[in-house]
Amino acid sequence: MSNVRQISVFIDNKPNQLAGVMRMMKESRINARALTVADTKDFGILRMIVNDTDKAVEKLKAASFAVAVTEIVAISIPDSPGQLSRVLDILGSRNVNIEYLYTFLGKSDKSVSFVIRVDDNENASEALTDGGIIQLTENDIAEM
Repeated sequence: MSNVRQISVFIDNKPNQLAGVMRMMKESRINARALTVADTKDFGILRMIVNDTDKAVEKLKAASFAVAVTEIVAISIPDSPGQLSRVLDILGSRNVNIEYLYTFLGKSDKSVSFVIRVDDNENASEALTDGGIIQLTENDIAEM
């Protein structure tokens, strides 16, 4: 199984909060490779995959941020119509529930990469492997 660790950081929904986190990442020489922000009225959840997860978690916790690490599945598929639908059909055929997904830049302009948070990483990974879908490792993403 090639699960990837994703960092979730809870930040106040106020000006400069995200900038502050990213500034700290820059100063620590941590590179965000995939990133999304979801918000509510009072706070945001910054989800990211970085080139050094352990160091990022250490720095964020030292700065008093609430941080969680979650294992997700990351894939790379051809950048053509119907490919994401194919992946979703593969996961659906194994009753894998998708909690959320987001895309990020990959190694090639001929493919697209996705982070997928599912309810059963092992089942999802097996289904994707059986379906011929390329799964990415943390090292793959760090080197992008």
